[in-house]
Amino acid sequence: MKLKSFQIKNYKVIDDTGPVRVEPRLTALVGRNESGKTAIMKALWKSRNVAGAKFDKLYDFPRDRYPKERSGSQVVTVLEFGLSDQEGATLAELLPMRLGQRPTKVTRITRYEGPNAVASEIIFEPWVAEALTGREAAHAIEAVARGVGQHPSAEHDPLREAAASALSEIDPALPLWTERNVHALEAVGGAVARWAAVDPARQSLASAERAALQSLLAKSRQGDPMGRARAWAEDNLPAFIYYDEYGALDTLIHLPSFVARRDKPDAKTRTQSALFEWTGLDPEEILSLGRPAGEGETAAEVQRRLEERRALLKAASFSLTGDWIELWTSDEHRLELDLDGDYLVLQVSDEHSPFPIPFGERSKGFRWFLSFYLTFLVESRKAHKDAILLLDEPGLHLHPSLQRRLVTFLERISDGNQILYTTHLPFMIDGDHFDRVRTVHLSGTQPQKAVISDDLSTPIDRDTLFPLQAALGHSLAQGLFLARCNLIVEGMTEFWLLRALHSCLASLGDEDVLNRGIAILPAGGIALIAPLGSIVLASAGQSEGKMLVLLNSDSEGREAARRLEKVFGDRAPAMTIGASLGMEEATTDDLVPRDAYAAAVRETSGREFALSAGELAAPTNIRALDMAFQRNNWGPFGAADRAPAALWLAGQWADAGSVPKATLDRARSLFRDINRRFNPLLQEDEEEELPKREPVHPSRKLRDRLLAAVS
Repeated sequence: MKLKSFQIKNYKVIDDTGPVRVEPRLTALVGRNESGKTAIMKALWKSRNVAGAKFDKLYDFPRDRYPKERSGSQVVTVLEFGLSDQEGATLAELLPMRLGQRPTKVTRITRYEGPNAVASEIIFEPWVAEALTGREAAHAIEAVARGVGQHPSAEHDPLREAAASALSEIDPALPLWTERNVHALEAVGGAVARWAAVDPARQSLASAERAALQSLLAKSRQGDPMGRARAWAEDNLPAFIYYDEYGALDTLIHLPSFVARRDKPDAKTRTQSALFEWTGLDPEEILSLGRPAGEGETAAEVQRRLEERRALLKAASFSLTGDWIELWTSDEHRLELDLDGDYLVLQVSDEHSPFPIPFGERSKGFRWFLSFYLTFLVESRKAHKDAILLLDEPGLHLHPSLQRRLVTFLERISDGNQILYTTHLPFMIDGDHFDRVRTVHLSGTQPQKAVISDDLSTPIDRDTLFPLQAALGHSLAQGLFLARCNLIVEGMTEFWLLRALHSCLASLGDEDVLNRGIAILPAGGIALIAPLGSIVLASAGQSEGKMLVLLNSDSEGREAARRLEKVFGDRAPAMTIGASLGMEEATTDDLVPRDAYAAAVRETSGREFALSAGELAAPTNIRALDMAFQRNNWGPFGAADRAPAALWLAGQWADAGSVPKATLDRARSLFRDINRRFNPLLQEDEEEELPKREPVHPSRKLRDRLLAAVS
């Protein structure tokens, strides 16, 4: 079975998540700290697990509602599982009515029953279950009362009283076979029998109604007609395995304390139990074998006990190979077990350090990963097939490259075990599979409640959105680093304008487009050009890649060119836009004529203005617009104003015919200069060139979303 969806109600910071769709393999719950992610995982885990964890209304019910609702019955989880064809066929054989259809899903509902009890039930699709409920019992009782009431006598009063009492007891929403409904039917059945026994002539009165009542009573006494089907479903539902960082193993395990806590395990004891089960060690046996010499016990017998204990410990030590080597490093590790008094001592050796060192002295990442690895192996085996793994913030202490490797590992084991995990780490989010992401955030008035959404376009707080943005940026960046020739520009404004103009010229069949094989990389500011360039060169190799830096021809750009020459030398020469356009001072924005640029700013800023003579004479578009903004007391004209204007222009240029001729001429001049500065590598490596394709322009919807993001 696979979990298809879940709904959590009345649990800690959750009032009602609504139905949440779950992916068949891997689902990521992304949210900031204290957003309710752990509450979601714990609620799922407590619904069905192999660790004995259960709901407790005192601690689990929302505190703000507990005083008024602690005595009621409330649903806490609704889990919907999909059935395979084989499972559906097996379940169909257990149904009381063969309807020629196979069930396709099973739903398990867990609810609080009063302040101290918790109950669960299995329900099927509406067409599967027999429809008899307390409602049918009430109708049958009312029919008997009416039939007998047509023949009034003094003996009718007890019968009417029994019927009235039964009707008040019956719950019409509950199945017919529940205890209260059975009791009501039995009470009325007994009253009818006593009434009929008074006079043999009464045997023929209301006979059809009495027969219907007896038939329902017989069915109710048979119990749940779906009992076998429900029992099979309950036995075959997958269990949840929950794991977080707090169960990591330590160097020392105090065996007497472990034995005392074993029946009520905390997170750490649970991981220790996994270690003992995996190694086959019995801690009580180890303690017994190491006990002091008993009365009458010879030295040889004591020595034999200690030798047996050493043999068990040596046999329990094991090497981490197979999957472990692929997941962690290419090295084989060995976990060795020893004793110091009542303490079990864990030590680790590897190919680089063959001498065992205490487990606690290894990195947090190593200790977490090994602890998780053991717990998963043991508990998934104990829970049998299809166990659902719940990982709370996995990989917190891992290097980003190992976090990516962990995601790959989770992807692989999701073939057999469905996985849900929480995270706020960008590298734990697969940028190629945002369909797996469910966001979790707090919403509403105080006290705020957790909300889950699978729609990334819905309003989400910035803290929740940040790791998604970072994951997307990383995914995009990896593609950029594959290029052999990289043109680094100052920011996104430069990137949008250059890409749009390249697409326009390409759509016109113009020869003066950027050569295929050149990737444009926005640095996000002049200060980030050097770090980005260093990473690009390191990724491509000193002799493999070529890089060129394009800077604005202003004082800041010229100073940056001098600094970059000292950092990169000939490996990444810098060029200025002004030199290519024959202008002393120019920025990328100056590819656009002054009047067209001002019109774009008016459109995106919503401000009406006309440029003065002095502003028209300013050396650059940015300087002219800054003067106009300052003159109107709107503050400086900055990046937040440039970006929307650039996006608007790129959108307008979807039709190449709408691009000013001066802009196309300037773009041709700039692109020719850029192409000349890259060496013949571009012609040598056709496989890595950018494919010819129709130009892609920002859609209006995407443009609006980007505008909102930068405003």
